[in-house]
Amino acid sequence: MRFPSLLDLEPEQQTIVDLPFHGCHVVTGAPGAGKTVMAVYRAWMLATAGREVTLFARSNLLRQYLAQAAPRLTEALTVTTFHRWVREFWKARFQTAPPQTDEGGWSYDWFEMQRHCILQHVTSKAHLVIDEGQNLPVAFYDLCRILNIGVTVFADEEQRIGEDQSTLLEICEALAAHSGPLVLRNNHRNSREIVMLASEFHKNSCGEKELPATAGQLPCVLRVPSLGHLLTSIAQYFNAQPEQRIGIICRSTLMIREIQSRLTHHGLAKYTQAYVHDDEHRKRMDFSGRSIRILSTASMKGLEFDSVFVPDLDTYTEDPTSVDARLRFFVLCTRAREDLHFAYRGSHEPAILSGIPESVLARRSD
Repeated sequence: MRFPSLLDLEPEQQTIVDLPFHGCHVVTGAPGAGKTVMAVYRAWMLATAGREVTLFARSNLLRQYLAQAAPRLTEALTVTTFHRWVREFWKARFQTAPPQTDEGGWSYDWFEMQRHCILQHVTSKAHLVIDEGQNLPVAFYDLCRILNIGVTVFADEEQRIGEDQSTLLEICEALAAHSGPLVLRNNHRNSREIVMLASEFHKNSCGEKELPATAGQLPCVLRVPSLGHLLTSIAQYFNAQPEQRIGIICRSTLMIREIQSRLTHHGLAKYTQAYVHDDEHRKRMDFSGRSIRILSTASMKGLEFDSVFVPDLDTYTEDPTSVDARLRFFVLCTRAREDLHFAYRGSHEPAILSGIPESVLARRSD
């Protein structure tokens, strides 16, 4: 991630930096608008003002990413994940694990937790800065209000909201936020061509927003005879583009492992990293140097790369008109800053890309 300096922030971003240190605030914006960058700056500003601040990252991989991409900003604060914070907070105050409603330990009994805190008069001086705040349940924000915790939430207005997630309105109401959500309107990440393709999957994503001034390559979809053929091309691309940060985003962990193994045989072992959340040998990723980074669609949110390759487009066989499928591709497209390449095997282009004009998406066979 390329963090801008404070002097390089746009006026709408500076508004977030200048928010009052007290109370609760909600910020929204589409992918590419800089929510994660501003979440880091908001947490840093609170920490430098002497507040006890914790930044919530969506995943362990994103936590690693932020700590490495902005060490100057994150060394003064705690960066953690939602579940880790909840468990540590409860353990410190009640010397036990938080009440749960499932055996796996991922769902909490929020009513019981709220009751405990009210009866024990538990409060906190902490301030939480939450990235991807729509992924957390409303009851968690209710608990924050009971604890008198200051919260700044950055939430994605373009994401489908499930049963255990929260809408912007629900977050604002639960926290009794000082005002409605502040909106980051401009895309600061992607090239004009990538934004145009992304808007094909979410027609309201551009709206009245200006297209980015930065131009890049037209995204392309490749029909390849084999995975090996594609990986040979990626290896050649990597060797020819020494400054590019490359991401390969896969549908399955099996594909992640296979690609890493095959790129090793191309002599790229020391330049290839893979992330699989439950694999002890693939749980850490170094973002500091030149590398090909391989990860899953489940881990991609919040990350960005100069060039993105999607090697398994033919596995996206779900209904291409479904909201879930189209939003997944909207987020997938916006991981790429400059170059985006889809690849599939077989004689027919996957339906998810059908109907997209050639003025937006180039098509070719290798």
